[in-house]
Amino acid sequence: MVIGDLVRRHDISGFGKAIWVIILVIIPYFAVLFYLILQSRGMAERHAQRAQQAREELRQVVGYSVADEIEKLERLKNAGTISAEEYDRLRARVMQ
Repeated sequence: MVIGDLVRRHDISGFGKAIWVIILVIIPYFAVLFYLILQSRGMAERHAQRAQQAREELRQVVGYSVADEIEKLERLKNAGTISAEEYDRLRARVMQ
């Protein structure tokens, strides 16, 4: 996970990445812990950005539309299949 994040980063030069890899090979446990301590917030943000980008790409490929999904949810709510609370929760998820 650490190496994958390190390779995907654009804010570190190739030299910086090479130094991190050398440190990871020489003292792997300490290097991983040190990287996680220093970069945990950045890793989470980069992961969220990649997930959002993947969702957007999937929506374009599949033809997924937020409006279509909301319409489907409204039909389920009007039919009584889902409750108003479930509708609100699912609608919020679709809107992300």
